[in-house]
Amino acid sequence: MNKIALLIMLAIVLVAGCAQVPLPWVTAPTTLMGGNGLVMTEFSSDTTEIYSNRSAKITMTVANKGGAVVPNLKALAVLQGSAIKDTLANNLYWSGRGTTTSVYLGMDKDMNPYDPVRDVPADEKTLNWYLTSPTGISVGTSRTDIFIGRLYYDYSTTVTGNIWVYSEAESDAAKAAGRSLNQNSFTSTSGPVALYVTARPTNVVVSSTDNTFTMQVKVSNIGGGTVYKQGAVGYNPSSPDLTIDAGTELNRVGIDITAPTGWSGYTDCESTDLELVKGEATLTCDVTVPVPTTFESAQIKVVTDYGYWVERTASITVSGK
Repeated sequence: MNKIALLIMLAIVLVAGCAQVPLPWVTAPTTLMGGNGLVMTEFSSDTTEIYSNRSAKITMTVANKGGAVVPNLKALAVLQGSAIKDTLANNLYWSGRGTTTSVYLGMDKDMNPYDPVRDVPADEKTLNWYLTSPTGISVGTSRTDIFIGRLYYDYSTTVTGNIWVYSEAESDAAKAAGRSLNQNSFTSTSGPVALYVTARPTNVVVSSTDNTFTMQVKVSNIGGGTVYKQGAVGYNPSSPDLTIDAGTELNRVGIDITAPTGWSGYTDCESTDLELVKGEATLTCDVTVPVPTTFESAQIKVVTDYGYWVERTASITVSGK
């Protein structure tokens, strides 16, 4: 095989590998905008090796790479690890230095996502912990400590879309004229929890004797972190509450739907306490709608609210001197 043919084949493989794979259960696809929310773009130390009783700095950079605002006091950065407890005041191995008196740091501002209309960049926040390495390490020996940066925050993912509803007469007229009916469409904001909405049949045709269609709402954790119920965590850095009940708050989201006037049945796809099993959950409901004279485009909005945490690690080796 010559080189040109080989390069062409490689290009085809690469393009195919980057293409979105259709999901078999989606009949009217939700257009996704990615899986990021509030993320750590950096978690690192200013050194990887240090002598005992020396200064070090741990840095976490946080950016809103999703599609929802994180209000002030709805996010909390926490420094944990093998040498850190829930406070630095007790001088357990590593101790606070200078302005560092706590493992908890807030954002101190609303964290806004990228604004495409005004072309305003997403908000970022750099957080630093200034520390002193442990004492009492014998000369010629060393120990490696792991630092874990964890970021807790509240977030939401929103799907908006149009569902086209046709009368039976309008649908028959379109078929007779060889016209296609408009397709339902849904667009999602980005977030670590993906939200998909579908309507079946793809063309909603109703009559006085049959004016229902089936709607499906699917939720999936795609961000690589942990989901929990909003309200489970208290984010105030001076009095945080990070206790999450595994049975009632872990892997829980809320679903809220705004539908047109006159619609009913969609509330069966709502939930204040939907549990994700293996990272996913699906709600299905039969929606009843008014019969239009001809056709109408009905706007619908579905929102899932949740808490989320992600974490990264860094390490420092401390030697005695």
